[in-house]
Amino acid sequence: MFDEFDAVEHINHRRARRVGFELPVRCKHGLTRSTVMLKDMTTHGARIEGIPRQRIGDSVMLFLPELAPKLAFVVWARDKTSGLEFELPLHENVFANLVADFAIGHLQRIESGRPETDVAAKAGTDVPPARHAA
Repeated sequence: MFDEFDAVEHINHRRARRVGFELPVRCKHGLTRSTVMLKDMTTHGARIEGIPRQRIGDSVMLFLPELAPKLAFVVWARDKTSGLEFELPLHENVFANLVADFAIGHLQRIESGRPETDVAAKAGTDVPPARHAA
């Protein structure tokens, strides 16, 4: 009777854990270059704010710190916020480095004198830290 509802538990399931950022990054959409705010990111995509409403399927070139430009496609858009899916996912180590250097909580770790290595790394796991924007 409830077989058609089996997939409901997967509605909020994501491929990867989202990590919160408050990082200005450059991007190119069409012929326009601008600075946007990176709000959160996974290995598969990102949420940015600052580009007027994009159309689903539009391409965006995202310039993340210390990386080659990253091609992404708009998968949802609302006002000046867009959800992007990277053409190719970020490598886990590259993502972990971005999280360690730029994710929300980075400055608190430095100011508290804690090393920048992730607590999970000390425990011997390959899971990057999870930080969520409030």
